[in-house]
Amino acid sequence: MKKLTFLVIIILACSPNLVFSEDLNKCMSAWNAKQAGNYSTALRLFDECIKKGNLTPSSLARTYRNIGLTYQSQGSLKKAINALTKAIEMNPPDVYDDYLNRGNTYDMANKFEEAMKDYELALKSRPGYAMVYFDRGIAYEHYKMFDKAKTEFIEAYKHGLRTLPLIERFMLYGIDINKELGSQKASPGKK
Repeated sequence: MKKLTFLVIIILACSPNLVFSEDLNKCMSAWNAKQAGNYSTALRLFDECIKKGNLTPSSLARTYRNIGLTYQSQGSLKKAINALTKAIEMNPPDVYDDYLNRGNTYDMANKFEEAMKDYELALKSRPGYAMVYFDRGIAYEHYKMFDKAKTEFIEAYKHGLRTLPLIERFMLYGIDINKELGSQKASPGKK
């Protein structure tokens, strides 16, 4: 009996998630509040999720990402950058999204150089990430660098992005994707 009790204690000590699994309910409610534009409620719920949710490191990093996106939507760009930086410091498997989001926030804050650095870090973390090219193109537009913006939009397409905002940019710039891609076949369904 003592051996069995000892074995159970060892298993529980080595596997805390068996006893205390994470609870993402508050985080999901927070995201729903953010999506509905209830930012103060979302931030309160994210805070509760962090305090009581027994989050894994990846979930904790994603929660800080979502806090950053909430602050960004609210227009609190410095707080957004701080939350996204906290997420990046946790080095989650999808850190490229944190770099992308922080780059977008820097762009919104008129910090072009910082935005460009984060877009590069996103691409270093996930080479060929199509959204980075698109968002970098948007940043170039903000700074009236239209030739660079056009190049980024074409790169986004080459890397598989197929969204209405990208197609709108093609129309705005008069981009003929078949001509731009040359011998590569442009396929709207290709990702």
